[in-house]
Amino acid sequence: MNRPLQAVLYAVPALVAGALMSTRRPPPPMRSQPIASTGLTCMRRVVDSVASVAVNGGGRSAGSGRSGLDTHEPPGIAARYPSDHGIEKDPAVLFHEDFERDEIRQWDEKKGPVALTTDTPHSGKSCVAMPMHRGVDTGSHLLKWFAHGADTVYARFYVKFSSDYRYDHHFVTLLANPPEDRWRAFGKAGLRPDGTYFGTGMEPWFAWGKNPSPGEVNLYSYYPDMDIDPKMNKYWGNAFFPPGPFKGVAAGPDRAIPPLGRWQCWEFMIQGNTAPDRADGKQAMWVDGRKIAEFTGIRWRSRDNVKINCLWLQHYGFDDGDPTKAYWKDQQTVWFDDVVVGTAYIGPMKR
Repeated sequence: MNRPLQAVLYAVPALVAGALMSTRRPPPPMRSQPIASTGLTCMRRVVDSVASVAVNGGGRSAGSGRSGLDTHEPPGIAARYPSDHGIEKDPAVLFHEDFERDEIRQWDEKKGPVALTTDTPHSGKSCVAMPMHRGVDTGSHLLKWFAHGADTVYARFYVKFSSDYRYDHHFVTLLANPPEDRWRAFGKAGLRPDGTYFGTGMEPWFAWGKNPSPGEVNLYSYYPDMDIDPKMNKYWGNAFFPPGPFKGVAAGPDRAIPPLGRWQCWEFMIQGNTAPDRADGKQAMWVDGRKIAEFTGIRWRSRDNVKINCLWLQHYGFDDGDPTKAYWKDQQTVWFDDVVVGTAYIGPMKR
């Protein structure tokens, strides 16, 4: 299943700092295509849901992975640091943000109505709110680059959707770029990556109104062997839905719908392929510490020095190309807290 990525996600630097460019989405495909047709193979089926995610349409209960995959991940980095205190000193941690400072200073770029708030944070005294207002803005984002990047990167964050939330356009993303150009992945909406950049976002998807708010969790990816949209002749991001072994289908029996009005721990990872001609990269995602998907056999890059080096913490929508227009409200908000980026599995905060 393909769908176009909004231009702000892969925007040129000028657009990142200024106006957003709209994009179009194709109509929903009739069925999903096997990943084998793209050179990407999912090796295992994984659990359909987690205890805190509502599974709609007959999915199995938590812990019932269809291939026997153990969805209970071993303790991650966070298990060694109660309440995440001192986690930023761990050698595997690239970035940590708990939003407890008086200002948002650690990020390389801030855009839109991003604001610290003391309104029911996940932990500590504050978190960050990212509202979007119809006809006024298209949401908000924070950008962070991590020095030289890494071949394998995990991003963990806590997220809460407002209780009256509908849908967004795009969400939190990891991007990879070459050392000579940290903006390489920007300005490429609708294009197939040439092996010098790639990216994946963990986001909810409305499936053209078939999913209840805020949408089902999926990974939305740009990579060299991705499928083309045959109707528009564009390379819009390819979506990966649990549980596999193929990319899956939107609004299917295994969909996982996050709750509204309460905090949830989301985590996803990308592992680069080990050589330009090898399709041995992978990606995976977790909700509240339980793995809900893993996809292997991916060729992300054609150069070994293309590293995962950017986190895009964003809440984007209400734009000209947003396909959820029929469901727009005047305003909706997402809150983020306790963000950690590392080179190993992080896991939920230990209380």
